[in-house]
Amino acid sequence: MWNNLCAEQMKYRHTFLGKAFLVAPLLTLLLGIKLSPAYVVLTSFNWWYMFLLPAMLSIVSCSCGEKDRKLGEKAVFTLPVSLKRVRLIKIFYCSLWLFLACIVQCILTFVAGQIFQAKYSDTITIFHALFAGVLLFLTYSWQVPLCLLLEQKCGAAATILINMAANIILSANFATEGMWLIPYAVPARLMCPVLKILPNGLPAEPGNITFSPQLLSWESILPGLVVTCLCFVVVTEISIRVYERKGMK
Repeated sequence: MWNNLCAEQMKYRHTFLGKAFLVAPLLTLLLGIKLSPAYVVLTSFNWWYMFLLPAMLSIVSCSCGEKDRKLGEKAVFTLPVSLKRVRLIKIFYCSLWLFLACIVQCILTFVAGQIFQAKYSDTITIFHALFAGVLLFLTYSWQVPLCLLLEQKCGAAATILINMAANIILSANFATEGMWLIPYAVPARLMCPVLKILPNGLPAEPGNITFSPQLLSWESILPGLVVTCLCFVVVTEISIRVYERKGMK
């Protein structure tokens, strides 16, 4: 497995993909500082999981799938390894980059909050920041096999647009509503109790638009994880089967 991951990394070491887990979090942090250093914690976290994280995930996943597809995938299909293993390695590779990006972003935002003495930096501890990073990784991972599957069927540009639109529209409209268990809405919902940030970027406090006391309940975390982890398993299996059928043609 390690050799396969190293081989995968060699393909992208001189591209954006090889540095995406650093570039995307840094871009988010710089945006937060530019908009308002005093609110860098709220802004950076909110822009990360609402916009830049799904954008990075979509671009990285689609680029990984597109690179082999542009070559007709003849080299992949002639390898003496199962296509299931090839697909799983690609999913694992993209998921690893997703995990690193989430952790880097949370650490950078926490440190920036301490440096600028930003508002709410005292309530969002390093524990909350890292826990949020892990939750974002777990609740967004299912979109990796989904993007690989859609890219195979629709192409990279269409997949990125579809996935980004679904993330933004469904998160904004359902994360604070009764239908928040829609997989796309789960990450934004779980950030309400952990970071106390609403999907609209406002603090999860009485008086702010879309706030309600139940949004702060940590009881939403378990069902949210169950739904997104099940999605990961199901979508991964579908992605593998479609990929295997393509290799048999």
